[in-house]
Amino acid sequence: MKDTDPIFIHAWWRSGSTYIWSKLRENESCVCYYEPLHERLAGLTLEMVEVSPEIGRSKVLRHPVQKKNYFAEYGNLLRANNLKFFAELSYDEYLLKPGQKDDKLRAYIENLIETSRAGQLKPILCFCRTQMRSAWMKDIFCGLHVCQIRNPFDQWESFNVEPYFSIMMLTIALKLRASHPSAFAHIEPFERFAGHISKRPNFPIDQLYSFFLKQNDLVSVFMIIWLASTLQSISYSDFVLDIDRLSSDPEYRATTTDWYQSIGCHIDLSDCASPNSKEKSGEATRALGSAIDAIRSNSSSLVVALPGEARRRVAALSPESAEILLRVLDAS
Repeated sequence: MKDTDPIFIHAWWRSGSTYIWSKLRENESCVCYYEPLHERLAGLTLEMVEVSPEIGRSKVLRHPVQKKNYFAEYGNLLRANNLKFFAELSYDEYLLKPGQKDDKLRAYIENLIETSRAGQLKPILCFCRTQMRSAWMKDIFCGLHVCQIRNPFDQWESFNVEPYFSIMMLTIALKLRASHPSAFAHIEPFERFAGHISKRPNFPIDQLYSFFLKQNDLVSVFMIIWLASTLQSISYSDFVLDIDRLSSDPEYRATTTDWYQSIGCHIDLSDCASPNSKEKSGEATRALGSAIDAIRSNSSSLVVALPGEARRRVAALSPESAEILLRVLDAS
């Protein structure tokens, strides 16, 4: 691997991704881009990234407090008017398979990589919206790919830190349903919600979803996306980072530290402490069971996976996440 070969980290919200990004960001030989498909990039200005580290925002989201703005690494691109980001890149083609075309996304990511290389720096792209595009990205860009996950019960619980995560999750689900119409068919309230939205596509989701969807419906949507996302990203990863094991297993923490060191990234993970709940809600457990059944049947079109590779990498996961994924893989 060359010093300037890219590293892709594929996570989803509330899985400890900002913690890992903040640690990697400390490497002066790297440019560590925060959430390169964040919708905020469409309206980002140089003044915004230079003005504040957004400490209040970090505290609300329970993120590590930063010394500079989350998006500071984009400053030179904004200064040169050369970001090449388009708003539709965040969610419109949320599921991409190897061989599909997405010229705008390809050009945008290539620009991030080449800009870093021009400065003789290693590009690290820490995504929260690409687990269902990780196979496509590996096919297009090569590089090293890290799948970062958290068990779905605690991740879902953390979604409730603010409404944004559920609202944007529904945005993802609506985009996926448009090209995979039966994917969420087992969630009848979501189907009614989607039908209503299709007649009023410009109506703000945040003002409407609570009329149709209860908490058990939201967690049902979450579980479908978690399963499809995790199956793809572990299948095509070069390294699996399980935040639950990282928080609780010193040997795994040492192995992870050594792996990052081997690719030229110093990282101190000694303070990793992702909360882990011993009790799982019956609501989430039932939603997971329904999602597994759906993935085996009507939601299977959302799954891009290599079963043999996925089974091999399941060994790196926490027992909880491993058991969940094996329930799907053993039935395939």
